[in-house]
Amino acid sequence: MDNIFDKFKSAALEGFLKNKFSSYFENGDVSVDLNTSKATCVFRAMLAGESERTCIEVLKFEVVGDTEKKLVIREVKCDKKWLDRALNDHLKDREIALPSFMASAL
Repeated sequence: MDNIFDKFKSAALEGFLKNKFSSYFENGDVSVDLNTSKATCVFRAMLAGESERTCIEVLKFEVVGDTEKKLVIREVKCDKKWLDRALNDHLKDREIALPSFMASAL
């Protein structure tokens, strides 16, 4: 049953990304595969100006905080070396404030 809910959550996250960050994607090309029970997420997108799709794998995340929920990415990798380094340098182990709808989804 969780798998069906994760599909809905993935679709909601895709919609959020397309709306909030549309200029980053070529023709709105982004897909999300969220697995809340394993606390993983895979993003695939055709980033603006790129010739191939990019894959970002969040291999472990957690949601922390009591009143204000925050996302902490514990392990992340990307198929593009420069972006892998940037994600690990600037995103890994940092608390990221979550919109309320996203906090309840995760």
